[in-house]
Amino acid sequence: MDRQTLDMEGARQGEISAASLQMADDTIAIQRIATMTVESNEFFPWDTPRNRQTQSVYATLFVAAMFFALCLIGGWWLLKGQQSGLVMLFLGGVLALGGLFCGIRAGIIAAMLKRKEKYHRLVIGTSDGRQIPLVDDNRDVLCKIRDVVRHKMDTDDRTITGDFDLNLDIVNLKPVKGEKVAPAAAAGAAAAGAPAPAKDEPLPRIARGRDDDDHQDALFDKAAEVLKSAS
Repeated sequence: MDRQTLDMEGARQGEISAASLQMADDTIAIQRIATMTVESNEFFPWDTPRNRQTQSVYATLFVAAMFFALCLIGGWWLLKGQQSGLVMLFLGGVLALGGLFCGIRAGIIAAMLKRKEKYHRLVIGTSDGRQIPLVDDNRDVLCKIRDVVRHKMDTDDRTITGDFDLNLDIVNLKPVKGEKVAPAAAAGAAAAGAPAPAKDEPLPRIARGRDDDDHQDALFDKAAEVLKSAS
């Protein structure tokens, strides 16, 4: 039986660069993105034209086999005790078993045609009117991609790059290789060739010796004599 998969719509792998988003053959500038929407939907993975045709064939065989089986069993009832009646009974039983198998198979296919599965779609709309979908059954992966792109749109951050693979439900993020951007003031000073200011270090304490103590005492004695004479 055929089965529809999610990779029939949208890209499965992509790359997030410094200022653009690459998805299959589509390259979108981050600043050209206008809208991002995460939608939740349901689809019928087994509802394909080929499966419908197969179910119709099984249903037709079931009806035909049961019809001829009933006819043969009825003929056996009319020809009881005859050799031909036993042959008709045997053929009727075989057709009845074959019709029962076809009926069960048709019922299984009909039930699978009605089976639904949930999936999610991240629709990225651009300013030129395009809508590019990303489809997966894992909502968290799509929301992570949306949050990264939104962060780059809001902050114009070019340091975050990475790639994603929806088949493996993986989002890899990594910073741009190189040194970090310095503040504006530090960058201006570096461009002017000015050395970076050194940190203020505590001045060393000067140890006082015995001579210093005698000098201080002499000063205090001289000041005391001046005050005494003035009084």
